[in-house]
Parts: sequence; C-alpha cells; structure tokens
Amino acid sequence: MTALSHRPFLAYFITNSISLLGLWIQKIGVGWLTWQLTESTFWTSFVTLALMAPAGILGPFFAVWAENWNMRRASIVLKFLMFILASSVWYLQFLELHSVYSLALLSIFHGILSAMYHPVRLVFVSVIVEKKFLGSAIGLNSASFNASRVIGPSLAGFFIFFFNLEITFLISALSYLPLLPFLFLVPLRDRTTSKNQEKNFIKNFKDGFQIALETRIISSCLFIVFVNAFFVRGILEIQPTIAGELLLGSSTNLSIITVTAGIGALLSSIWTSAGKLKKHNLIKLLFPMLIFGFISSLIMGLTSNLILISILFLVMGFSTTMIGISTQTIIQLEVEDRFRARILTWWSSLSFGSLTLGGIILGICGEFFPINFGIILMPVFGFTIYRYFFAKFN
Repeated sequence: MTALSHRPFLAYFITNSISLLGLWIQKIGVGWLTWQLTESTFWTSFVTLALMAPAGILGPFFAVWAENWNMRRASIVLKFLMFILASSVWYLQFLELHSVYSLALLSIFHGILSAMYHPVRLVFVSVIVEKKFLGSAIGLNSASFNASRVIGPSLAGFFIFFFNLEITFLISALSYLPLLPFLFLVPLRDRTTSKNQEKNFIKNFKDGFQIALETRIISSCLFIVFVNAFFVRGILEIQPTIAGELLLGSSTNLSIITVTAGIGALLSSIWTSAGKLKKHNLIKLLFPMLIFGFISSLIMGLTSNLILISILFLVMGFSTTMIGISTQTIIQLEVEDRFRARILTWWSSLSFGSLTLGGIILGICGEFFPINFGIILMPVFGFTIYRYFFAKFN
C-alpha cells in the first residue's frame, strides 16, 4: 500500500499538485510576456527565474525560522498570499498595464513567498500521514514537486498557444483555490520541535549546514543537485528565451518544447511513484541521469531543429526530474523530523539558487553572443567539475 491509500494525503497530494502547477504556469507566462515586451534574453531570463532566486538566497534562513511554525496556519497564510499575487498578475494583464518592471517585481514577491513556503511544504507531508506511510509519502511529494516544475510549463505553453496570456494567468491564480479549504480541515499528527529554536537561530542554522556536510550521502546528493541545476536545469528553465532565440520566437514552438519536457518529467514521476525503486536504486541512477542531461544540452546548442530540440527537452525533463526526485527522497529518508526543514531547504536552496544563476548567466551570454554558445559550454564545464570534485568528494 502507498500513501495514496491514506485519504487525507490523497486529498493533499491532488490539491497541492494543482497549486504547484499553477506556480510554474505563471512562471512561463510571465517569461513569455517579458520576451514579447522586450525581446531581451537577459530580462526574459531574469523575470522567468525571479520566482526561484529568493529560495536560493533566503531558503536556509526561512527553514530555521519555520521549524517551530504552526504548519497549518503557515500553509493557509502563505498560499492565500500567493493566490492574491497570482490574481494581481492576471488583473494587470486584463487591464494591459504590465511592464517588465511590474513582472519582475511581482515575480520576486512571489518568489519570496515560495521560499517561505518551501520548508513548510517539506515538513507538512510528514505530519499528514502515519509513520508507516512516510517513505511512500515522501517519494510522492518529491515526485509531485519535481514533476510540476516541468509539467506546469508544458501546460502554460498549451494555454498560451490555444488561448492567450490572460487565460493562462487566470488559470494560474485559480489553481490555488482547491488547496485552501483542505488546509483548514485536514487532521495533522504531532511532530517533534526544538523548544529553544528561537533563542538559537544562528546555532540551528549552522547545525543544519554541518549535518548536511558531514553526512556523506546527503553531501553527495547536494553536490549532484548543484551540478544538475546549474549546468542542465538552468537551460531547461529558460524555455521562453530558447524559443525566442533558437526557434524564431514562435508561441507554437514554445508550447511544443514545454509539452515535450513535461512528458519527460511525467514519465519520470510515474516511474518513481510506483514505489519499486528503493534508496540504493535511486543512488545508482543519479550519475547516468546527469550524463543524459549533459549530452542533451550539448546537442541542443548545436541545432535549431524543432523536432530534435523537442526530443532533447523530453530527455532533459526526464533526467532532471529523476535527479530531483531521487536526491530529495534520499535526503528525506536520512534526516530526523526536527532537522527535516533546515536540511531539505539546503537542497532547495542549491537547486533554485544554482539554476537561477545558471539561467541568468545564459541570459547575459545571449545579450553578447549567440545563446547556443553558452548552451554548448554549460555541459562541458559541468562534466569537468563533476569529474574533478566528485573524485575528491569521495
């Protein structure tokens, strides 16, 4: 039996997955609108990635701060504020008042809320299910989050192509509504917290970092997350820029590449969610998935063929999602309840921070050189760093 047989978790899994899809739909929507307004690779990459940058910078601090929060209250407040911001994005588009600055500002604010919610989300799943379902729930929660990062953009591409940006932003805003009533009603189990957390903020922050570094399997996973996010996911996250530069700025082409990446992520999520992959299987998959990502991004920099780029996005969607799910699941299973938020937020900080930096660097390169230059160099540097440092790491 999996955690989906536990009704409260099933309801949470469905409603939270819908809200996560809405977040990533908005991300691609604001990125595509920015490209239409500016045709700048820098601004398009910046606005697209602004949703994730705060998690990379502020995530570890929010994690320590959030450890003793009331998880129900925090979830309700943060999700409601996200709904308000997403509605603001839609309303400004409805009035045709958006500028690159309004898009950047709203994306940064939404990113700050997401950074605050991330440790809450990671802990919340552990207080919904009984302990016998925890391993399954962790895997499913990881699959939901990582798949939504790629499936959401594919849905955004679909809505942009068949409807328009106004409808896309409206769907993004409405996606938060199913989760809110559930958060008021779901029964939660008690969890272990630190009574002295408020007095020892700096100490707790350092403790989380120390545990992450000293636990070999966790530190190895975090290093792989960094390499994958910076050198592969950074490319995957700037699909509006790639559609604009390599594929002649067509919304049709944007929808195709986002959908194929989403299919790859969905296949990866289905495979891992089946529950047949144990921790040792997940560990063995990490290096092959990283290599698939490197090869796909290298080839992408050498072509402007839509069909080939779509296939490469499918492979990258599969491999990067597999790495995200696997590393998050491994770390979740390794840490105690009282350290879960701060340790797992190092995962999210490395992931979001690295892909944000990688994407911004690619965007800057695109202002001065053809962007495929940067797309070719990223996997070359990534593989070199992985081989050199991971040999020392172990």
